[in-house]
Parts: sequence; structure tokens; C-alpha cells
Amino acid sequence: MVLNRIKQFWHALFSKVGPAEITFVKRYLNEQEQSLFFSMDRPTQTHCVRVARTCLKLLSKNKQVNEKVLIKSALLHDIGKPANLIKTMDRVLIVVMTTLTPRLYHRMLQDKLFSGHFYLAAAAHANHCLAGADIARRANLSPDVIYLIENHHRSEQAGEPPELKLLREADALN
Repeated sequence: MVLNRIKQFWHALFSKVGPAEITFVKRYLNEQEQSLFFSMDRPTQTHCVRVARTCLKLLSKNKQVNEKVLIKSALLHDIGKPANLIKTMDRVLIVVMTTLTPRLYHRMLQDKLFSGHFYLAAAAHANHCLAGADIARRANLSPDVIYLIENHHRSEQAGEPPELKLLREADALN
């Protein structure tokens, strides 16, 4: 868990969207979807590419998955995070707090005990699934993609599509 978080921090600081990543994105997203993808900030873009590539590796576990829907959702699952609002250090603090003291963190957020920029960043992070689903709806993405974006942080429930389980797993690994 700690090593995984260190890798995430490293990627947030140093990952780049290069030609290979752009080719990968263009393989799975149409022009309108690419516009949504490239509207995200660089750390979020690189995170989404890593999640999508991890989803491809995990596909061997489940052959009943719609690969196109899964990868499109993985590339766009964080479109609800406003570009450049959630800074790297905000992400670090949010991860530390939600990992070590999740109930306290959510209580502080709910009671607006945070202030200024960090409150805005924490609120945007907390609401990014719903915001992303709203963006996806306005862009007329498929209902399956919207569902995965909207629910990728919701607790696992019976009867969920296998794509959601794989997206959650890949997101947690990245």
C-alpha cells in the first residue's frame, strides 16, 4: 500500500503524456472524447492512461467485459476533477487523510472545517464522480460509460457490471 502511494506520488510529479500515450488515447476515444480527456490536467491524464492500461491487463480475468466501454471509461473516469484545481500536494494530503482518518476527513469536509483552496480541492475531489458523470451526460457519452464514471468510487454492490469491478481495481492499483 505505501509503495503504491509512493509510485502514485512519483507519477503525479514526473509522468508525461508522450506520443505513445496520445496514440493509445486516440485508439479508444473519438475526437469529442479526446477533447474531454485533454481538458484534464497532466497528472490526471497520465493517471487515467495508467488505469486504462491496467484494465487491459486485468481483462484476462473476465472475458464477459465490454473492452471498449471499459477502456473509454478508464480514460475518462476522472473528468470531473477540475483541471489544475487539485494540486499535487492537495492530492497527497487528501490521500493521507482518507487513508488514515477517513471518517474525520469526511466530517471535516461535510462541516466545512477546511478553508480556502484546500476546501475547494477536497470538495472537487469528493464530488468528481458526480461531476464527471454530468460532464459525460452533457457530451452524450453512452449510458454505460456514464454509469462507470459515476460509480467508480461507490462501494461494491451485488449485480454490478464486471466493467465497474475492473475499473475500481485498476484505479486502486494506480
